[in-house]
Amino acid sequence: MVHIPAILEKLLTPLASVVTTLNKVLEKYKKIVTLAFGTLAAILCLLLVVLFSVNYNEKKIKMSKLSETARTSLQMIDHEPSISIEDIFLPDEPDYLPEVILEQEPHIWSAEETRAYWTNPLENERINWRDTITQVVNDIMDTVP
Repeated sequence: MVHIPAILEKLLTPLASVVTTLNKVLEKYKKIVTLAFGTLAAILCLLLVVLFSVNYNEKKIKMSKLSETARTSLQMIDHEPSISIEDIFLPDEPDYLPEVILEQEPHIWSAEETRAYWTNPLENERINWRDTITQVVNDIMDTVP
């Protein structure tokens, strides 16, 4: 059977002696250990400051290069555009639409005025009125832009 307390005692006894020895050394050399850790902390702080300042300077240099590139680009645009305006924008369409009359006085047609345009559908049965009207509408729609 395994005795856990006996195993732990065998493991912890040497560890306890090491910790005791370290405590004696630290008490004896307390000033030297404190000075060493303080020096180490100061060196780490100095190293961090140097790393951050170098990183900041690199970012500053990159930003100045970007701003110089932007200034150069803007100067090129102000003086000579590299693409002509005709290549970017479509030309204006010709004004081919007639003027639109928004308001017009109503006109009532008399019988004499309508007689020139009237055809009695019952007089001539050979005319296919559906095809005739469809053709007229198609002609009108073809002329509309």
